[in-house]
Amino acid sequence: MVACGVFRKEIERISEDLGFSFDPVYLDPGLHVDFDELALRLREALESRKNDRIIVVYGACHPRMNDLLRGFKAELIDCQNCIDAFITRREVERIASEGLYFYLTPGWIECWREIFRRLGWGMEEARLEMGCFKGAIFIDTLGNADEYEQDLLEFMDFTLLQYRIIPGKLDHFRSLISDAAKRLEVLYG
Repeated sequence: MVACGVFRKEIERISEDLGFSFDPVYLDPGLHVDFDELALRLREALESRKNDRIIVVYGACHPRMNDLLRGFKAELIDCQNCIDAFITRREVERIASEGLYFYLTPGWIECWREIFRRLGWGMEEARLEMGCFKGAIFIDTLGNADEYEQDLLEFMDFTLLQYRIIPGKLDHFRSLISDAAKRLEVLYG
């Protein structure tokens, strides 16, 4: 398994329920802001596992993601981004009917400062860039949102986005990984 580090805690939480063993390689969260760096790091990780069947736990974070996986026994989970991995497209669309929201997960709230740094965003730039959002939604994938309260308050102060918390279940995420594993089994035995 090669995964974005934003998924680390959720993967660790469901690892025993997947029904197969794996030794994950986690890449730094936020690589999606630099396509060249993401391509380089992903290819390096895939090369390090080139003899294995590899589940790639990323969304469509690079415009040529499928091309990057060619030549490897690799299957990408079926989601557009890390939010779609935790809530269904239908739920995203339902929330979108209320307005445009910026989504956070435990992994995102832990690395947003580094991602903003990669983007070159200080407080002023973040507030300008994120001014179109109605607010932020924290998807509580681990059931421990109270442990992230201070981080959420700091994110709100930095961006001026009020936040709300919605429960998250890992069933959808688990099924995406299991489906990729099944596709690998069909393709490569």
